[in-house]
Amino acid sequence: MRPDILVPKQVAERWGCSEQHVRNMVNRGQLGHFRLGGKLLRIPLSAVEEVEQAQRGPTMALQPKPPKNP
Repeated sequence: MRPDILVPKQVAERWGCSEQHVRNMVNRGQLGHFRLGGKLLRIPLSAVEEVEQAQRGPTMALQPKPPKNP
């Protein structure tokens, strides 16, 4: 298999989540994918990296600052 195309199990292992969670993200349209033969689910590495970047970016930028103590 090509290293730039992943199956749900590989994505789940990479993210430390369940395979069902990955499939749920696909079903909600949150993770880019395609199907082979109308059935086999495949996920481009670029789609995985896009989700990872989205998770890192806003989280880092929007972290609340601790309150100042006088």
